[in-house]
Amino acid sequence: VAPAEPRMRKRSIEYLLEGESVKTNRHLARFAASSYLSTLLDDEASTALLSRSSRSLRKEIIEAYAVLEQVEDALRDAGEMHSSPSTLIDLCSGKGFLSVVLALEFPAAAVLMVDSNAAIKLGHVSSRPNLHFLRADVLAPGFGSLLTSSLEDLRAGRPLRAVPLAGGQKAAGLAR
Repeated sequence: VAPAEPRMRKRSIEYLLEGESVKTNRHLARFAASSYLSTLLDDEASTALLSRSSRSLRKEIIEAYAVLEQVEDALRDAGEMHSSPSTLIDLCSGKGFLSVVLALEFPAAAVLMVDSNAAIKLGHVSSRPNLHFLRADVLAPGFGSLLTSSLEDLRAGRPLRAVPLAGGQKAAGLAR
């Protein structure tokens, strides 16, 4: 008798995708129907991001897709819906679920996550070639200059500078 294979424990994301809320919430439905879902689910580096409590994960997905709709509306209003922005900035990104969604939805755009929390696990950042992280406090003096120089570094293909600072408010923006 061959030994039984170890049973893989279901992650919160699998439970969420099997639930009724995917059928009733448009943001969860869009996530479940996304062309990149299997890639995200199979990405070992994204396991921590997808293994949080179901309630927390549901909230993250809904918020990310609500912001994605706002980004798409802004692009549509600017007459640029059919072109990808060059850079998307997620200020106070936290773990970066929104940033991951933006990186997957706009693969030609550079997505810059900005957060001050040194405890954030960033393994998922390296699995997306267009996703980048800057540790910085958006409320600190000189943040605007730091962001400007970081965007210049990003566009030139140089590594971003790490800056140890403290926290702010959730925001996402477009940079041209």
